[in-house]
Amino acid sequence: MASLEVRQDHGWEVLHLSNEAVEVRILPALGGSVTSVVRRADGAELLHQAPGGLRPFGAPTVSGSAEADRWDHAAAGWETLFPNGGDSVNAHGAEWGHDGEARVTWLDWTFAGSTLVLTGRLRRAPFELTRTVSLHDHELTVEETVTNVSRERIEVMWGQQLRFGADLLGPDTVVDSGASLVRPDPRTSRGVSYEDLLPWPRSYGHEETMVNLRGVPAAAAGETRRAYLSEFGRPWARVSRPVTGLAVELTWDGVAWPFLWYELEAGGHEGFPWFSDGYFLTLTPSSSWPAHGLHDARRVSGTTVWLAPGEIRTSQLTLRLTPVRAVATAAEPGPA
Repeated sequence: MASLEVRQDHGWEVLHLSNEAVEVRILPALGGSVTSVVRRADGAELLHQAPGGLRPFGAPTVSGSAEADRWDHAAAGWETLFPNGGDSVNAHGAEWGHDGEARVTWLDWTFAGSTLVLTGRLRRAPFELTRTVSLHDHELTVEETVTNVSRERIEVMWGQQLRFGADLLGPDTVVDSGASLVRPDPRTSRGVSYEDLLPWPRSYGHEETMVNLRGVPAAAAGETRRAYLSEFGRPWARVSRPVTGLAVELTWDGVAWPFLWYELEAGGHEGFPWFSDGYFLTLTPSSSWPAHGLHDARRVSGTTVWLAPGEIRTSQLTLRLTPVRAVATAAEPGPA
């Protein structure tokens, strides 16, 4: 059974949810973001950590763009993207920031058994958010519910973003997926369009060269990749690194989140926020694509979601830690 310990880090309340196998850190004041997932047997960290660590609570920041503000307050790791994903947009009478406000919404919490329940209300969009976090053995599940508390239909994007790094990422890391189709992102890959379709795991890098999304380059490779995966027989993805004996399997609700954003940073992004030193893999099960805000998702793919007054939507994602030897030859994780 999981236990919960409340600690302080730079003025933030941090919830440490753990059992004999895994320790998870959660920030209620930042939308219930999961900032760390550690394998207790050896202290191996799965999630990428923000440069400079967690900013002290209440510390002043320099005013700037919505994107700059997003990275100033990034908690790293596993975040909710809602009601917007990617570029800041003006929608329903207000600016919806980069990746939406759910990730910075203050959530109250209760804990019983092995389950943590976090709840709160967004400010710029009329939604209540509930995140139910459960830890059992080597599995961490986040079930998320959004409720439209207004009297209007509201158009949104919705997903959960996981940024892997630390001990899980290296040149021997392998990424597998249940997707059939890949769409490269024209903002990242030259000479392509959103109409280009390739079979998994083929895509294009930031130059007009074909890349294999199953492989991960070295940290200083000077590469940035972004693509959108779809047509899942069953929604799953796996990231494994044999040298550290680490592997994680993701499974999620493919009805609510039929697409998976794949983003790899390996020293290709110059300037803020990574300065050619970023090294992480981001996987985002999402309702919509591309990762450039509500208006582009409507214009490019028509995949935004409308929620009626009083409508409630629930979805979930499970992360499972497994030994590499247990998944090396498996076609898909876990039973169907």
